[in-house]
Amino acid sequence: MQCPQQVGWTVTPSDLGDINREPSWRFVSDLNHPLAIGTHDDYNKSGYDRGHMCPAADRSGDLLAMRSTFVMSNIAPQAPTLNRGAWKKTEILCRNAALLYDSVQVLAMPVFLNRDTVFIGRHRLGVPHAFLKVAWLPKNDSVIGLWWYWNR
Repeated sequence: MQCPQQVGWTVTPSDLGDINREPSWRFVSDLNHPLAIGTHDDYNKSGYDRGHMCPAADRSGDLLAMRSTFVMSNIAPQAPTLNRGAWKKTEILCRNAALLYDSVQVLAMPVFLNRDTVFIGRHRLGVPHAFLKVAWLPKNDSVIGLWWYWNR
């Protein structure tokens, strides 16, 4: 379906800083990626956001680390209401937990169901039906959240 199967990362206080996105940043294709995963332009006029799996703000402590989140293998088509709403709230919750508990591990993945899939762009990117995210505290060995969001 040409989007990441899953993306996992750790957030620590040192990952978080005050670096902001540059307005001209575009998502780039991954060099030497084994799959054709589309381009930045496949999202143009599609009605879907380029939804980060690992958010740029989770790498705001280092410019190169933040730029590394702007690769096509880290994004999936997300409905704007999800990307800018509930998904963003879970991103903020995970960053706050990292500040409180020193470290949070996160796993995010798109979910495709066996039913009609919408495709966007010249490279026919599949639009996930839903997204799953789980976050846990490795030092406490406890889950802090498990979220399932319909992509609408």
